[in-house]
Amino acid sequence: MKLNASHRHGECKIDLISDRIISAAFIGSFNGQSVQKYASEIKRLVNTFQSQPFAMIINNLEVEGGTPEAYQELENYNLWLNLQAIVAKAFIIDNNVTKQILLARTPALKQQNIAFFENPADATIWLKQQLTTSPN
Repeated sequence: MKLNASHRHGECKIDLISDRIISAAFIGSFNGQSVQKYASEIKRLVNTFQSQPFAMIINNLEVEGGTPEAYQELENYNLWLNLQAIVAKAFIIDNNVTKQILLARTPALKQQNIAFFENPADATIWLKQQLTTSPN
């Protein structure tokens, strides 16, 4: 399944790269509405897993930023995600500023098993290991 949701503010490409790993790539700048659309699609997809463990890879190499409302929506979404069967989330980020903003603006991430990588290959390897060793 591929979703290429293009919005006036930001574009998100969502794909299922294995039966239990969701990939999302963010391109551009985001507002609250564009994050809500992303969250809706992820929620729909997660619900199809029927409480089975899953992982996510978030590619932020092309993200330009977000409005305060975008980060609030992202926090709300991550609070919901913390109640799901997520095992791990890997972020692909190539600069420390983006990483620090993300962590500061979305404190719900601290409840998740997250790691940061500079390329998708390393992130995918780590996620597969996390899924394999998950007690779920």
